[in-house]
Amino acid sequence: MKTLVLFVLLAAAGCAHSLQSLGVGFRVDSNVSDATVWIDDVFVGQVSEWQHDGKFIRPGFHRIEIRHPNYYSAFQEIEPAAGTQITIKANLHAVLQ
Repeated sequence: MKTLVLFVLLAAAGCAHSLQSLGVGFRVDSNVSDATVWIDDVFVGQVSEWQHDGKFIRPGFHRIEIRHPNYYSAFQEIEPAAGTQITIKANLHAVLQ
């Protein structure tokens, strides 16, 4: 039984490492931490969740948008390769009223 548990733990650790090496380390740096992050028109969280440690996304073409209702949105298109790291810089400008 101990061998089975050890095997399962090692397999899970190997899968996590594989996901990281096949994915793209992705971070967002913005002056508005409560802005929202959209990848390929899908909401994925707030800038604050992606700012420090970042997360992993799949390699290939992506359209990134950083949104906030009081600021003009920032857009960027990226096409990172597997195993790379990328940081999007989005300095949002306030909407004039």
